[in-house]
Amino acid sequence: MRNHWKILFNGFAAFALLAISTIPCASAAPKKTEDSDVGRIEELDKMDFIEMLNSVDVKNASELIQKFQTKEGKTRLLNGKYNPKGECTVEAYRNKEVLLVTIPAHLLFAPNMTELRKEAADYLAPIRRYLKDPDMYRVMLVMHTDNTGSEAYREQLTTDRVNAVFDWFEGSGADTRYLFSYSLADDMPLRQNDSMDNRDKNRRLEIYLLPGKKMVEQAQKGRIAF
Repeated sequence: MRNHWKILFNGFAAFALLAISTIPCASAAPKKTEDSDVGRIEELDKMDFIEMLNSVDVKNASELIQKFQTKEGKTRLLNGKYNPKGECTVEAYRNKEVLLVTIPAHLLFAPNMTELRKEAADYLAPIRRYLKDPDMYRVMLVMHTDNTGSEAYREQLTTDRVNAVFDWFEGSGADTRYLFSYSLADDMPLRQNDSMDNRDKNRRLEIYLLPGKKMVEQAQKGRIAF
């Protein structure tokens, strides 16, 4: 679902609740929505960035989910396009329950442009896997930029860019019911915007792979099949 929430940087304090553990840098056709899913999806689509990050309580299933996510990150993501020698990173957040893939914006877009580069598909295609089984994962697309240009320009740039990424998934036939997009402009810089290199690192797409309700249910039964 499209979801273009923008939050102030001081709202990032809530993000400190997420424990960080870093791993060095790295198609399914849409299914019919069941009536029982409609209310859940509508509720999720109203959530802001922080609310979505904390939308699933893994309860007593945390240990198994940690192991599953760690294996997924190392064996699939880091062995694929997001390899340790590349410009992308794969990180484990929130007690290793959430995977975060970070892709520099210059790999997806030309400077100041909002149309995806042809080669952007190489970086986005591996994520389609996490949308094929509804609510196994909740996938967040979060677009950032640096502090160049006016506030209005920065907000519009990240909105248009995250729209382009969302549209790519939709156009590729992916099930986007549990895909959520956020444009945060320059509210969450990774570094100070005081050099070309730092500004380049702040311009990025973050893709959060959160455990969904189905993953939690499977983990509570002692197994995760994906």
